[in-house]
Amino acid sequence: LVTTYGMLRRDIVTLKALPFDYVILDEAQAIKNADSQAAKASRLLQAEHRLALSGTPVENHLGDLWSLFEFLNPGMLGRSTVFHQLTKTGEAQDDAPLNLLAIAMRPVMLRRTKSQVLSDLPDKTEQTLFCDLPAAQRQLYNALRDYYRTQLNQHVQAVGLKRSKIQILEALLRLRQAACHPGLIDPKRTGDPSAKLDALLEQ
Repeated sequence: LVTTYGMLRRDIVTLKALPFDYVILDEAQAIKNADSQAAKASRLLQAEHRLALSGTPVENHLGDLWSLFEFLNPGMLGRSTVFHQLTKTGEAQDDAPLNLLAIAMRPVMLRRTKSQVLSDLPDKTEQTLFCDLPAAQRQLYNALRDYYRTQLNQHVQAVGLKRSKIQILEALLRLRQAACHPGLIDPKRTGDPSAKLDALLEQ
């Protein structure tokens, strides 16, 4: 039986009554949020064996692992609140919790790199290209940078840094867009020159 996470959520009342030999979750990071309907539905499935396949088992923080392992082997990593407390970024006083987690993962996690399974592929090469923004694009970038710097300083002073994360992310996004092409900021400027686009076309 091949299904999607959406259909799994919809049909879980029927599917949870079926005894499966194997249940295999592809793109298993889809259940990283233990409170999501997809994660709850996946844990209701009956199976003799369970596999989770993912190229990104940890996308944001180590807490993503808890939901995956609660599907694979319920109770293995303890209660979610305790696990999240141990794996909070930057709050551990030592490496003991992470070392313990690594030991627990080793027998049940299989990780293969492309070099191990596709030995005929050449090694990845990286090249960094530098390009200076033309005057008009640099002027737009600087104006946006100054605008967001002022806005963010005022917002942080008013509500604090923790409650300003969305505004900070928006500022970073707009600055990245301005560095790529002015047309991403203002559709009327799609014909403006872009250093990055020119460098890309040369390559």
